[in-house]
Amino acid sequence: MATVGTVSAAAVTSEAKNKVDPGEQPGERQSGGGAGGEEASADPPAAVADGGGDGDFAQNRDAKDPVEIGETYLCRRADNTLHSAEVLKSRMNKENREEFYVHYVGLNRRQNEWVDKSRLMPSKDVKSETQNNDQDVNDLVEKKRGAQKRKQEDDEMEFKKMKTDETEALDSSYGAPMEDFTEELTCPVCMQLFSNPIILECGHNFCSHCIDKVWENLEVCSCPECQEVVPERKYTINRALASLVKKAGGVPSSLKTSRVRDRCEEHDEKLKLFCKDDGILACVICRDSLKHSTHTFLPIQDAFGFYRNELVKAVTPLEVNLKELEKLKHEQNQKLSQHKGNVVIFRQHVTSEFERLHHFLREREEQLTHELQRQGGSLLKEMEDNLVKMNDSCQNIQDKIATSQARMNEDDAIAFLMDIKAFIEKCVEEQKKQRLPAENAVLCKELSYGRFKGPLQYMMWKEMKSLIVPGLSPLTLDPDTAHPNLQLSDGLTSVRYSDVKQQVPDNPGRFSQCILVLGAQGFTSGRHYWEVEVGNKTAWDVGLASQSSNRKGKIKLNPKNGYWAIWLRNGNAFKALESPSKTLLLRTKPTKIGVYLDYEGGQVSFYNSDDMSPIYTFTGSFTEKLYPYLSPFLHDSGKNAEPLRIIHANV
Repeated sequence: MATVGTVSAAAVTSEAKNKVDPGEQPGERQSGGGAGGEEASADPPAAVADGGGDGDFAQNRDAKDPVEIGETYLCRRADNTLHSAEVLKSRMNKENREEFYVHYVGLNRRQNEWVDKSRLMPSKDVKSETQNNDQDVNDLVEKKRGAQKRKQEDDEMEFKKMKTDETEALDSSYGAPMEDFTEELTCPVCMQLFSNPIILECGHNFCSHCIDKVWENLEVCSCPECQEVVPERKYTINRALASLVKKAGGVPSSLKTSRVRDRCEEHDEKLKLFCKDDGILACVICRDSLKHSTHTFLPIQDAFGFYRNELVKAVTPLEVNLKELEKLKHEQNQKLSQHKGNVVIFRQHVTSEFERLHHFLREREEQLTHELQRQGGSLLKEMEDNLVKMNDSCQNIQDKIATSQARMNEDDAIAFLMDIKAFIEKCVEEQKKQRLPAENAVLCKELSYGRFKGPLQYMMWKEMKSLIVPGLSPLTLDPDTAHPNLQLSDGLTSVRYSDVKQQVPDNPGRFSQCILVLGAQGFTSGRHYWEVEVGNKTAWDVGLASQSSNRKGKIKLNPKNGYWAIWLRNGNAFKALESPSKTLLLRTKPTKIGVYLDYEGGQVSFYNSDDMSPIYTFTGSFTEKLYPYLSPFLHDSGKNAEPLRIIHANV
């Protein structure tokens, strides 16, 4: 009897006629071992040139006869022999040509392959060949049925063999026994290891949930592999196969994956190279193909080291960003806590200021408290939202670093290189996305000190003069500090600039170059408020100076040098004299400036006294005596000749 699955003498004779040249390798005649595509369909015509037994087969390669899934055909193998093959499934290859996945009857399933339609003998040729070779075909059918019925017995024998070969199989990273073993334990429907395996009467095995899903909407159920009808949907639990699958479950997943992926899907050759241009693993045939003709390749281990270093370079900026974000997150937490504390402090201040006015101003107090809640809640939400964003950014970077670290710890070069190029690009993209802004990464918005922590009783006096007594501090100016070009009048409450320099002693407290004068009264504690009439002047200074502040030469006015002030220049340019100075945008030009000092609270606030709207607030801590200071500035060709005047309570 002929070998199982091999065609009759006619086919053998045909093969003899088409015998390859001794110097020609079978793979050269049909490369790829049945992987499909152009190479599979481009067999040299020399194999059938003599018109042998398979000549009709070659002439019908492009026939339009449909290929039925589940049917058995004669298929030309890579060694140019014909063999009975069962068609399991089909697909469209890269060249948009239909290919069929076949199982050679009587051979091990690892020899299954994808073949072009031209390698399958059409059904009419199968009938003709069957008529000429009835006995051989019958033998094939019988052997196929016998093989199917013996499959369960083979599984049990494989299980027994596994007990003795288990250690050797697990120790081998790419051993053929393990490949055969895992392949035999794969469900032909889901292509995964069997889960709750069952066996049909025909001898084929499937996952129980897979076969149930296949039969779900069918009236007549059949085996997905051999199409044999299964009456009443009967199947039996395959406990022996289940035990075998359980044993296979102990094989590390990375080992299973590497064994499946260590061969080229297109050419069935071992993967030994990495294409830098496409970022994919390749075999030596891929390297020599037209598709990669201009590409650069690296050996797998070289690529493994190179891209591991590239991944480290991509992750390092993310780690730096994470540290910076952690620092900014800490600062944001501090600002958040400070903000919450300020909300509490401001509320207490507002409440205490209203204690003496509750009978008259209950409605006003509630209105202002509501405004504080609204503004405080709005600012709080902004900062909390910013903190949430920072937390999300930190978590994203931490996740990316953790994933990258896992990749860097991967010892399996193939698993590491599968999509390393795309992965590194994602890391770089994430690094760009998480790049920190140059400034204002931490929200540091403040509540309106002037609105909620100012001289609220005096503000209410502006609205309800008949209910309260004004609390302006009775201030006067100190002539011993005035610049020689300044003239004081109106009981030392008014000051103007004069072109005539006065003959006054140059005492240590007198300003020698800056046109300034200090108040006669200083403050070392408490809360104080006063107003200065500025009228329509085009330039002036109003503020506070410390007792030890410099009075000689050119002075830089800012809190570091003991000055807290605002000024006007050129008629409309308002600035707060911080370091650096800050431009102030006012809705209306004030004619009176209110100054509020909370010594213990470390606060100096300025107001448009016309409507008590806040202008600017300095915060800090005070350790020495503070004096009010004024500067009427230069005449400005007569445009700025008006004096500055301290307003007293009796006005």
